[in-house]
Amino acid sequence: MDQKAMIDDLVRMLDAGAAKGVGHINVAYDEALPDSKEIQTLGCPDCSAAPLACSVPTLHEGLDGTEDE
Repeated sequence: MDQKAMIDDLVRMLDAGAAKGVGHINVAYDEALPDSKEIQTLGCPDCSAAPLACSVPTLHEGLDGTEDE
């Protein structure tokens, strides 16, 4: 598959995922195997395969001890 076809394929896949409300799309590609492509779609709370900001709970104010006690 040439580079333009791969880009078009990726854009189609991203557009389809966005239309379905997919939270995260992880794409793995092996240059040694030009026709290989692994796609993993996840939605919150699954989040991504790597721990990104949306998979880490938001800390509440005051946990750092900056407030008057």
